[in-house]
Formats: sequence, structure tokens, C-alpha cells
Amino acid sequence: MRRALVVVAACAGADVTPPASPATLAPDPAGASSLVSEAMPEEADGGGGAEPVDEAVSFAGDPEATDAPEVWLKGSTHVHAKASGDSIEPNASVIAWYEQHHYDFIVLTDHNQVSELDPESDTRGRITLRDPHAGLIVFSGIELTHNPVGCVPVGDPSGNCRIHVNLLGPTARPGGRLEWAERRSHARIDMYRAALNAQTALGGIAQINHPQWLWGMTPELLAELAQRGMRLVEIANSAFSKWNAGDANHPSTEALWDAALVRGATLWGTASDDAHDYDGHGKYPAGGGWVVVHARREPRAILAALAAGQFYASNGVVLERATVDGGELVVAIDPAQAGRHTIDFIQDGRRVESIAGKVGRHAVPATGYLRAVVTRDDGKRAWVQPVRR
Repeated sequence: MRRALVVVAACAGADVTPPASPATLAPDPAGASSLVSEAMPEEADGGGGAEPVDEAVSFAGDPEATDAPEVWLKGSTHVHAKASGDSIEPNASVIAWYEQHHYDFIVLTDHNQVSELDPESDTRGRITLRDPHAGLIVFSGIELTHNPVGCVPVGDPSGNCRIHVNLLGPTARPGGRLEWAERRSHARIDMYRAALNAQTALGGIAQINHPQWLWGMTPELLAELAQRGMRLVEIANSAFSKWNAGDANHPSTEALWDAALVRGATLWGTASDDAHDYDGHGKYPAGGGWVVVHARREPRAILAALAAGQFYASNGVVLERATVDGGELVVAIDPAQAGRHTIDFIQDGRRVESIAGKVGRHAVPATGYLRAVVTRDDGKRAWVQPVRR
């Protein structure tokens, strides 16, 4: 059976202006990409990239694979700090917030910059920004941020559009602001292809951020991006609830996800807070959405789980189980969770069963896919990744 192994201005500012001599990524017409590229070619790194690294080599500070058990690990794949330019929070305070709220990992995704925690540090070749044994695992990351005008397909009547892609766990460190965007074409696919080129150079797993912000995403485009190697898409960004939901003329992010999945896409849905503000102040607060992976508490195991769909997404609901057992997708809510819950099973974009209670199961179809959404009576949800035979 082919399946996800499920065991159970937020980005709103204008393009970040590159410095006078930015690190630049040369266009690659082929647009090739890999899920977790380990190294950045020396000729493309602007002097700050990583040396080529054998994946079998253990990086200093990144634990080697062990026989540690797989556990549930809560994390955020979209986090901003002061280096983003639209947050005032220093890295130390951001890390402290997530530690105090019992997260296991975060990805620091500043706009157009792979940020170091310490200006004197050098974490090239590593997927983390500090020793993972220190507490909260802090992955390297970047939000590739491009805010052009006049994209095709057309989106918002204003003509403004947003091409934002996170890279989770890049190993290269180009230094300073990165110039990566496609500025010669108005085609969205070309702009996203430039992000895939950056992924090839920098490494990391690509996540499509808030795909319906200012509209313009289509099922065909989303399926094409998945085919080209983008594995994650934000289906619930808490900073963009208006755009997540869609409207009379535009599908919701979840409907777009289904439309791509029906086309055969391998694409996992994430939830995020897209945090820029902390400690209860500001327009884009932390804590509104997260992922829960089932993996060893090791950086590479966590990234591998994200790439393989071994996680669920949530904005409040906690699951005890989400797995395939005996040809059925089985979903169970944590018994400690208060409130009434409904488990909806979605097959090829249609709800095929709705179960009131804390445990539900449904047969995985012979063709197509099956996923589940759990909704609590206060509106909070958890999204279980699609499975296929």
C-alpha cells in the first residue's frame, strides 16, 4: 500500500530589498530540485555556502541516528524573528516563547535570509542552528519572499501577488539577504520555479506558504508544483484565516489541496502560526497553528517525517492516533481532550463518512486517496494526511 506513514505583516511587507552586493542564485532553466539537498555548490553561494557534505557524515551538534523511540513532537514550520525586518523580537526571545509553550522544534524562516543565532557562529553543513541537545530544536530556514505585481494566472484585482516559499533545514549559509526571485516573467510557475532553484542550491524541504493570499493559486498550478518536488503546503495559516477560507469566487486552501490530490499530487498539509509577534501583543501572534510529527527526537528524523507525511496538522485538537491499520485509516482523539469531536473522512475531495466521537475508522479506497479532518465543537481542527493504497 502506498501511503503517508501517518502515525499520528505575516509575510505581508514589500519584497525585502537586497543589499548592494546580495548573495545571488543563478537561474536554472531545468528547475530541478530535491527534497533535502545537502550542499550548495561553491560557485553559487556568494562566498557563504556550505561545502559539499556526504549525507552519511554526522554534523557536529546534529545527533546521529539512534534506536531512540518514535514519539509525538510538536513544532512550527513558519517562525519569524527580528532579522525578518517585520518583527521586533530577538532570536532568544522567540526561542524562549516556544520552549515555554512546550514545543519540541521550530524552523526559523526569516524573509530572504538564512539567519544565524550568533553572528560569530558558523553552522554551514548543518540543518540546525544550535546544539539540538540544548532544548528546543531550532532548524535553519528561510522564507523566500517575492511580492510582484501582475502575476499570471491573475489573482486579486489590485494586481499584487505573493510568491512565498519556506525552506526547512537548508544547510547552506549564503550570508545576508538573498536575491533569488524571477523578475523577468509574470508567470507564477516561473516564479515558483525560481524558488525550486533556490531549494536546489540551499537545501531543505520546500513549503508553499499561504497559497490563497491575494488569490491566484489554481489546482493545476498546485499539482504542478507538487510534481516538481514541493512537498508541503500551508492549508491553515492562522495569520491568514480570511484567505484560508476562500470566498464565493475562490476555493479554500483545503479545497485547493483536495483538487491537487485528486490529480495525483503527493502533497502534505501543514498548519502554522506564521508568527511575528510574541507574548500576546502584535497583529501576528505565535501559537495559532502547528504540526505534530511522529519521529525520533533527532533533527534528521524530524525532517524525514515531514517529507514523508508522518505528521498531522492542528490549530487546537490533539490526536492520540492517526494510522492505517488493516486497510483502514484509524483516527483517535487524545482522551484528555475536552469537548465534542466530529471525525470527517474525505475521499477524493468528498466527505464520505462523518463520525461523532473520539475514535473513527474508514477503509482506504482501492484507488484515489483518503484523509481525515477532526473538528471540535469550538471550531478547532486537526488534519490527517492523505493515504493511498
